[in-house]
Amino acid sequence: MPIRMQRLPWLGRRILAAVLVAGMLVPAAMAGNAKRYIVIPKSVTNYDAARHDIRNLGAKVEIDLPQVNILAVSSTDENFPTVALASPNVQAVVPDRIKLLIRPEMRQDMFGASPGKYAVPLSAIGYQKPVMPDPAFSLPGLMWNIYRINAPALWAVGDAGDPAVKVAVADTGIDYTHIEMLGQLASVVDLTTQENPPLCKTYFGYSDADWAALYGGPVDGDWNGHGSWIAGNIAGALNNTGINGIAPKVKLVALKISQWCGSAYDSTIMAAFTYAADHQYDIVSISFGGYLDRTDPNQEAIYQGYINVVNYARSKGTLIVASAGNEHLRIGAGGQVLSHGPLTTPGSTFADYYGLWQNPGGVPGVVDVAATGNVVNATSTSCPGGTTGTSATCKPHSDAHQPFGTGLLNQLSYYSNYGPRIDFAAPGGARKFNLPVWDRGGTPGFPVTTADNFNVFQTFSITSNWALEIPCYVFNGSGIFPDNNCYSTIQGTSMATPHVAAALALVASNVPALRHKPQQLAKFLRLQTTLPYNYTPPLSATDTSAGDLSGVACTTGYCHLGGPAIPGYEAYGSGLVSLNFLGYAGD
Repeated sequence: MPIRMQRLPWLGRRILAAVLVAGMLVPAAMAGNAKRYIVIPKSVTNYDAARHDIRNLGAKVEIDLPQVNILAVSSTDENFPTVALASPNVQAVVPDRIKLLIRPEMRQDMFGASPGKYAVPLSAIGYQKPVMPDPAFSLPGLMWNIYRINAPALWAVGDAGDPAVKVAVADTGIDYTHIEMLGQLASVVDLTTQENPPLCKTYFGYSDADWAALYGGPVDGDWNGHGSWIAGNIAGALNNTGINGIAPKVKLVALKISQWCGSAYDSTIMAAFTYAADHQYDIVSISFGGYLDRTDPNQEAIYQGYINVVNYARSKGTLIVASAGNEHLRIGAGGQVLSHGPLTTPGSTFADYYGLWQNPGGVPGVVDVAATGNVVNATSTSCPGGTTGTSATCKPHSDAHQPFGTGLLNQLSYYSNYGPRIDFAAPGGARKFNLPVWDRGGTPGFPVTTADNFNVFQTFSITSNWALEIPCYVFNGSGIFPDNNCYSTIQGTSMATPHVAAALALVASNVPALRHKPQQLAKFLRLQTTLPYNYTPPLSATDTSAGDLSGVACTTGYCHLGGPAIPGYEAYGSGLVSLNFLGYAGD
């Protein structure tokens, strides 16, 4: 039976290709003349009075967080910051900023595109008979990432998680209509109802409500697809069809912080963390991020807001796990960027992030997660026609840029941030030759192309049946996957993060004494790691040559890898997660 793409048009991708949002650097745009701000009262004792003063100025309180002394408000008054600061109860008024899933120019390299000519009948490949856990694990090379962290060894002795443990996914929502999500969600919380101006509607003209009215799906579900990928990796159902997650018996909570366009206010992220803490969720998995300039008082106020919120969450027993970022930058204490970059598409505008601060992953107290790949493949003397395109299955020896660590597993992914701030590494996937697409980095693997059978070089999970941004593959009549449900192969530190969140959930399930003790929980997981030798180098400042595939020159540098290898302790932090606590009973 054929592999096919999701029934929805990729209008979302076309819109995003046409409109660039520099969300992590620019305050929110106006919608109906309203602007959004974060207001910080002078102290918790001034909170109620500050709230009263803000309302008297005609502003609308969108998010109320007295627990961490933060309000998010919207106002149509251009002078609102000035007049609000005149209140004796207000310490700061700063523009609310936006975090993104991925920089728009990196979207194709990280998430791929329509399979086009690569779609082939599943029956043409052949597969083994379905075996437990779920049948897709019988397809060789497909679920490499979950085997790589040793989760199946736990399942073999009955360790699949405890329903009392809750993992909140702060993302684009979760598609609870997907067969792999049935019965897996404890709660759905749509925080995007507090957006004003509404981000996707403001910047791109469409909201999740618009898509729901057009296609009939749930408004509070997932119209992007990213959040459902995360949820499936953590706790996809053990249901004898398709795949299951790393900890399929724990419960998920959808903290929907973004609609389909993959953009969220900082205040919404802070609200999600606070909500999770107040409801005693064990772990929060978040893959949104950006960079702040702490020399700017407005941005420093947001950074300090994150510190307060993270400290509050930890005090309530909630551990936040975040993606380290996909810019291939060296990240130091507190999230400070210690290297020049980011990874830059040849021919695009270069904006150096040196000295900025990565957040929320870099914020003290957050578990910051780097990404590793499957295996680095060798290049070839010659490549047949049609094998060296965007999803190359063959890379010539003659290319200027060659892979590092050929034949090795678990190398730091070419895009992943690294450095002293990294806590853990986990599989996030990479292209076949662990190089970016413009250096003919290679295919994401099955099902984008079946030239390597079921081998996946990025990572495979579900995506939303209503996804507009993440590619959806449907395997009707396969006998392995359920009909009319979406799966996808993508890469990123976004994909590494839920591996660590799920591993922590399994630790909490196996060692209940560690539940709601974030420091001890993370410390225990550090004992469940390995430290591979890494050959992936940093970005090259001096290589200005053209991309092997695109032929476009890199006039700024920082488009290609080069130089001494990144040390293992900076690539992997404490190490690559490997679940080895079989039979541990705890205290």
